[in-house]
Order: sequence, then structure tokens, then C-alpha cells
Amino acid sequence: MNTRTRVRGSLPYVIAIIGGFLIAYLLVAFVVFPSGVIPRDAKIPSVTGLLFDEASQRLAAVGFRAERGDVNTSSASPKETVLSQTPAAGTHDVEGTTVTLDVSGGQQLVRIPNVNGLTRDSAQAALQAAGFSLGNIVERPSKEGIGQVLASTPRQGTDAPGSTAVSLVVSAGQMVATVPDLSGHTVQDAKQLLESAGLALGDVSTPNKGGVAPSATIQSQSPAAGAQVGAGTRVAVRTGGTI
Repeated sequence: MNTRTRVRGSLPYVIAIIGGFLIAYLLVAFVVFPSGVIPRDAKIPSVTGLLFDEASQRLAAVGFRAERGDVNTSSASPKETVLSQTPAAGTHDVEGTTVTLDVSGGQQLVRIPNVNGLTRDSAQAALQAAGFSLGNIVERPSKEGIGQVLASTPRQGTDAPGSTAVSLVVSAGQMVATVPDLSGHTVQDAKQLLESAGLALGDVSTPNKGGVAPSATIQSQSPAAGAQVGAGTRVAVRTGGTI
């Protein structure tokens, strides 16, 4: 058998092998990869900061798939915002690769503790232990001890993000006022003097029957002039004139 005869005899086998490779290629190209082409490398875009659905669409546009990864609380990022991605943005990978996206679960809400009745320093420590910061401090006259917390904003028992600043209203103590001397003044003038001192006019009486004129002159008062009393105390007066 000469060389030409041997070549002609092996030709069917060569054709069969080539045909097998072609069939395999077509299977890969049109069945495994429906796009009709063999996958190629592509650059993974950055999708951090986007909402998960938007990030998925951007990845799909360049041939990648998105899957949800870990869900983490975040005080700075709204719920469903992509916090990180794997593989990282800028790297090259085969089209069709799955990119794992870690997303924000939103802000973590914390119950505001009851700090009413605590001193300012103790209230601040309790708030910081719960993850809050101290906001504005407003003082208000009160019968409670000086510096004692009267109220908080947001109020106790409500849920708020851990970064919230909680404002406090604290007691300035009971404000003290000095009772002015009202002797010789008219009832009308006495009322103005008392209001200027942070006090109020109380009962107005006269030794005679009948009403008391605003121009009647005051002869005595209770509490006495110079007394130290709480702000808003009512001072009773007695006059000698009637209508």
C-alpha cells in the first residue's frame, strides 16, 4: 500500500475528528452560552452606593449577575444600599460571573432610656451607654433639686437611631424672689411691683364691708416685705379704703 492510498484511507477519520470538534464548539457556543459566543473577560463596574436593584441592572448590562450578600446596619446608608461588592470594582472577570453585594439593613433603632430624676452627669452616662449623645440642655424652675432631669427629647421609651442627640430639661431649682414693700402703694401699683419681682397679687381685703378700689392704699401685707419666697408666690394685702 503506497502513501497516497494510506492518506486516502485515513481521510474519513480526520474528517470525523474535525467534525467532532466543530460539533463540540457549536454545543458550547449555542447551548452552554446562548449568546452564541464564548465568554470573555469584562471589567466589573463599581455599584457601591446604589440600591440593590439598580446595582443588579448595572451589572447585568455588562454581563454579570448580582446576588445578595450580608445585610448590615448602617447609620449613614438607607436600607438596600450596596455597602461593598465581591469581586471588587475595577477587576476583570469572565462574563456571567456572580458579584456578591453586601447591603444596608438601614439604621438600627435603640430604645431611649428613662433618665428622668437623674442628675445631668448620670443622665449623660446612661444615654452614652445606650449609644446616644447628649444634646441641648435647658434649665427650668422646679421644686426638684438643681440639675435633676425633668424630661428628655425624644422622650423616654421611644425608638431612635443610635446616633441621635437627646436633649434634656433639667431643674434650675425653685427660683427665689424678694417680696417688695407695698405699704403706702395703691392696689394697682402693688400689682405691678409684684409682677416685676416675679410674684403675684393675692387676696385683697379691707377692714370695712364692701369692695376694694384699685386706688385704695395698702396698710399691710403677707408675706412681709423683704421675705425670700419662691417665684410666683401670691402676696396678700390689706387696705384701709373701700369703694
